[in-house]
Amino acid sequence: MDQLMDRGIHPDLRLTRDARLHGREQEIAELIRILSEPGIRLLTVTGPAGVGKSALLHAVLARTAFPAAPAAAADATPAARAARPTAEVVVVDLALAGSRTAAWRTVAAALGIAEDSGVPGGLGGCLPDLIGAAIGERELILALDNSDLVAPMLPADIAALLRRCPRLRTLLTSRSSLNVYAEHLFPVAPLPVADRNGEPGDSDAVRLFLDRVGAHYRSDVLHSGELRDIAEICAELDGLPLAIEVTARAVGAVSTGALLMALRRGEYPYTSRPLDVPARHQSVPGALAWGDRALSTGEGALLRRLAVCETSIDLLTVQRLGDLSRTQAMCRLDALVRKSLLVSAGRVAGEPEFRLLGAVRAYYREQLAGTPGEEAEAYDRHTDHYIRFAAAAEGGLRAPDERARWLALVPARMPDIRAAVRRLQDAGRHAEAIRLLLALDDALTVHNLLPETAAVLTRSLTALESALPDRSATAPDAAEAERAALADGLRTAGSWALARGDLAAAESLLSRAAGLDRCPDPHIGDGSHGGPQITVLRAELARQAGDAGTAEARALWAVVEFDARRDVRGAATARRLLARVRAERGAPDAEEPLLLALEDLRSLQEPHALAPALVDLARVRLALGRTEEAYRTVREAMELLLLHGGSPAEVVGALATAVSAAPDGGSAERQHMQRMFAMARALREHHQVACDEGFAAARRRVATDLPCPGGTRSERVVALPGTPADCPSPQSALTLALSAPPPAPVEEPQEDPRLAGLTPRQHQIAELVAEGMTNRQIARTLELSEWTVVNHLRQVMTKLECPSRVHVTRIVQRRAAG
Repeated sequence: MDQLMDRGIHPDLRLTRDARLHGREQEIAELIRILSEPGIRLLTVTGPAGVGKSALLHAVLARTAFPAAPAAAADATPAARAARPTAEVVVVDLALAGSRTAAWRTVAAALGIAEDSGVPGGLGGCLPDLIGAAIGERELILALDNSDLVAPMLPADIAALLRRCPRLRTLLTSRSSLNVYAEHLFPVAPLPVADRNGEPGDSDAVRLFLDRVGAHYRSDVLHSGELRDIAEICAELDGLPLAIEVTARAVGAVSTGALLMALRRGEYPYTSRPLDVPARHQSVPGALAWGDRALSTGEGALLRRLAVCETSIDLLTVQRLGDLSRTQAMCRLDALVRKSLLVSAGRVAGEPEFRLLGAVRAYYREQLAGTPGEEAEAYDRHTDHYIRFAAAAEGGLRAPDERARWLALVPARMPDIRAAVRRLQDAGRHAEAIRLLLALDDALTVHNLLPETAAVLTRSLTALESALPDRSATAPDAAEAERAALADGLRTAGSWALARGDLAAAESLLSRAAGLDRCPDPHIGDGSHGGPQITVLRAELARQAGDAGTAEARALWAVVEFDARRDVRGAATARRLLARVRAERGAPDAEEPLLLALEDLRSLQEPHALAPALVDLARVRLALGRTEEAYRTVREAMELLLLHGGSPAEVVGALATAVSAAPDGGSAERQHMQRMFAMARALREHHQVACDEGFAAARRRVATDLPCPGGTRSERVVALPGTPADCPSPQSALTLALSAPPPAPVEEPQEDPRLAGLTPRQHQIAELVAEGMTNRQIARTLELSEWTVVNHLRQVMTKLECPSRVHVTRIVQRRAAG
């Protein structure tokens, strides 16, 4: 039966199949238009297995009578075209032709060329020449269906045939192209799965699914709950028509909900198809198995390895998983794309991405599972690739020219990252799992992926913590590396708990981290508080708990420690916290640590790190009553967040600070302030950002400024005018916030040209030198190491062209006197 059906599809079956096509009207119309163009003589309809190339071909041929090609230019007018006779159409199914000779024998038979044609050797002679002679000047459309297996063998013959037969037009269906100059490709994509009008079932993919559900069960799946399941099933199947048809026929004894869950587990139901359907069309695996004969050994091996990927694939992934050079990877990747086994996934951060359709990935993953050694190697390479990916991301996220690319890549790759971490955990490689996750901390924070990542991190922290005593006894060197990873993991988990306002969890995690990283602090009298990184977090914990004295002492100690270690980034973090604590206590010099932190951060050339410090500076200036300066500062922070990316918490903090610092004005200014607060509130609720004092102050500002003709002020804040119906993206919120014109610039006094080149830190040191302080005294006053003071003073003397401290003093004193 299969062999009979594989030799061709009866015309009445083609009409029935055409009548049941869904979502292909545009493709049919475009194919008809292309085939009517006299200049197009070789057209290949290409696309993935199961996309419906043959059905589309037969639909086009059944609907239209194609006019003969014009003999002259005058015959190309619409009137002349209508008067021309129609071209003869011959459809040849090459599904069973496994060789060049078999293909041309099948074509010859379809054209009526007899076995005893009189040619020496019969049909075993030069078949393309014989066929060309038989066609001659005939008006003919030769449709070669299911040419996948023989397409690589036919290009030269078809090119010669087109040259010999001027009125021949050739139409092929194949997953791969002929790659000849005259060829025009018509790629067929899977059906769209998105709802057109936001209603479940309003998509071509869902309509196809419903049409293929058995008549006994169709009425049971028409309510909204089932339709939502069906829409998600079609999305899981990537809109691939064959996969949708097969899955739809499984509905009955199995509910749509159960089918959806099975698909998400990677299980694809393959039930029997109608008896008049060829074997290769009864399932996606059947179609792929039929086409595998056209793959080289290397292409098949690469497909099996790429099947372990959960998301899109780039050139570097192909190199590492396939163990290929860059040139080899480019050639293999291009070959698989041309054979419609990899499809384009667009571009991420400007680089092309590709993917395997879900059903295709499942097929090759099942093949891979049949060879355990190859499977283990593929998964090991995948895990190693994402360990290296995370290490590269950690550095790239800090580089201004690479940050945007990595911020786009990390969320796109999260399913693969989770799979790699899970395999590391299953193998007991918990230290590596922790390092991988911590390397992505910045991107996870920006994209609000911390809640789901925290549970994954906790698994490795718990396992490593319980295994560490035994490891210390049996493998002390490895245990030391694991101890460091555990301490870093606990510290990071504690910072995540602080960010979501869970002070009890933060206290527990940071205490455990401190126990692994003992570093006594004589100023605090706590012998197990941990190193400066942990101390900064414990200072923030004390600040949030209302213990400002302890918070300030810990932050100050961390500043000294970081300076001694020459850790600029850590010192800047500690100074930010120190400034906030002092501002909350009403200290008039609260902004000084922040100015020093900003100077240090600028020296790192990491502009994205400046934004949170600028928001802190704006809040400190607000606390000191310098509202206009605060507003300018927070606008600068929002510009940096918009340009370089920031976490939802950072964006909410910036918006709330902007609301509190916004200048008073008319109704337009008040409305803009209200819209900023509405977006801050929507982002906070959507991303579950903890409500801090900055947000509470913004709420009070809006409640105070809003008119309240009905209800209390707090009730009016709940329904602000202009509140977006859906949560805005952080980028759109920042764009709207910055749409208000900036305040007029404030003219500053002219700086002495001899001092204009000094940084704020260098100004401070020069002034303290003029006061007669020694380097040690300056270091103690500014909470710096003496080495840092010496380095800055050298820069001061170089810029001022001063041979000694005395000359620096004279220049500073003259500036003060002037």
